[in-house]
Amino acid sequence: MKAAKGLERTGEQVATTVHSLRRRIDIEMLRWQARLDAPVVDRFLPWGLATTFWLLLALLAIARSRDLGIGPQVGYYLQAVHLVGEGVSPVVSEWGFNVFANQAAFLFWPIARLAEPLPTVETLLVLQSLALAVTIVPLWRIARGPANLRVSGAATLVVAFALHPSVHNLNLAGFHPEVFALPALMAAYLVTTRQNWWALGILVAVVVTARADLGLAVSALGLLFLTEDRRRVGWALTGFGLVWFLVMAFVVQPIFGHGTYPHVEAFSHYGDSAFGVLLGMLADPVGLLGDLFHRASFEKMLLLVAPVLFLPLVRPRYIMTLAPLIGLYLVADVPEDILGNPQQDVPALVFVFIATSFALMRIGTRGISQVLVDRRVLTVMVLTASVFFIRDAASSPYEQPWDWGSQDQVDSARVSATTWVGDDASVMASPVVYPLLAERESVHVLDTETLNRVDPGIPSSIDVVVFDRESSGLSNSGNRRFEDKLVLLNFRSRFEDEGVSVWVRRPGAG
Repeated sequence: MKAAKGLERTGEQVATTVHSLRRRIDIEMLRWQARLDAPVVDRFLPWGLATTFWLLLALLAIARSRDLGIGPQVGYYLQAVHLVGEGVSPVVSEWGFNVFANQAAFLFWPIARLAEPLPTVETLLVLQSLALAVTIVPLWRIARGPANLRVSGAATLVVAFALHPSVHNLNLAGFHPEVFALPALMAAYLVTTRQNWWALGILVAVVVTARADLGLAVSALGLLFLTEDRRRVGWALTGFGLVWFLVMAFVVQPIFGHGTYPHVEAFSHYGDSAFGVLLGMLADPVGLLGDLFHRASFEKMLLLVAPVLFLPLVRPRYIMTLAPLIGLYLVADVPEDILGNPQQDVPALVFVFIATSFALMRIGTRGISQVLVDRRVLTVMVLTASVFFIRDAASSPYEQPWDWGSQDQVDSARVSATTWVGDDASVMASPVVYPLLAERESVHVLDTETLNRVDPGIPSSIDVVVFDRESSGLSNSGNRRFEDKLVLLNFRSRFEDEGVSVWVRRPGAG
């Protein structure tokens, strides 16, 4: 009996101690939040967080570029920057049309002018990292302003954004002008709630000039304001965004391109023209639904909302207005880069985090002046974001980012190979070497299809081929067969080291 009473007394003491400890922690957290709930903190803290995040993202991107792991996509814009600097039409050789025909990303022109006299690839990547990081500022102000969250809720949102896989994949998937629309679209919502119309006009201009179909994201923002009973600005944004998209897609982009909308091919399973695609979708609604709910589409949507604890589903009206644009992205059959197509996540990220802000407001407890969210919810949200970051982000610890930035012997051979290529030569290079040679008038990617063809079909205009055995995906015999084909096409080997070779056809090109 005495032992039982002793155990009971000990249990009560432990419970009392734990309760007292939890109470002390709660009191201490409330004290810290009270200190941070000050205008001066709201003014400077988000900028400090954004600066820190920018440095981290920029270092990761530059390190990945240095060890040649950034992928070939950045090479398209490196060539465009070079051509803009030369004062000629920026026709990307690999696309076969003007860089502005691709997405009508006219925002790229001032970026190119800024990057041209500087180290180009580093400048593009650092600016892109800045755009991603500065999104923290309007996100914080939305959380603290319209959503009326305390510092703990706003800080949790910032952490969830900083850990979101799409953010890190965007940072390491080459260069995409549409990334600059991310902070602009987020800030556009904020300034509209403050009725700052001049700022709204500038921000909307940034969004639509970053990518033509983001006009539909502006329309989605307008529809969202209509649900909030902001009718005048809602109708204005809805109409402007839709008209911009239609004019860019069916007038401006064809002018810069080959006379047609350049992305019709992505919807070729519905029709061979813009009108044919629309009719094809209407004629086959079952097939359309099948594409929308395909496994890959489901996984893409899951990766957007799961890291924030599915909280956007608590306030669905904040994400439903974006459905038409997301639907177009999901049914489009476009080739995937090394990290998929994270640039398509830009508008969704904005609406997901706006929705999450107001979802936390909905589930929180309203205090005297602000909404307090249960710390257990915030803790689980941070843990969930961390899990998806570790699992899906391009800079996950599993990718060992601390080892990035160093070059092995093969990388050094790839860099050395570029010194054997003349500045004016027309080049075809393996994807891993392509960005190193992109700043010239004519440069193409030596893709898998070319490697596997019986007749490689290398155009007669190509002077130099830079072939990397390690990244070719071919067997040793396959590599030798391709090199034999180069000999038959009158190419001669000028350099070979660590499986990297330079083949020259025109004297003086290498």
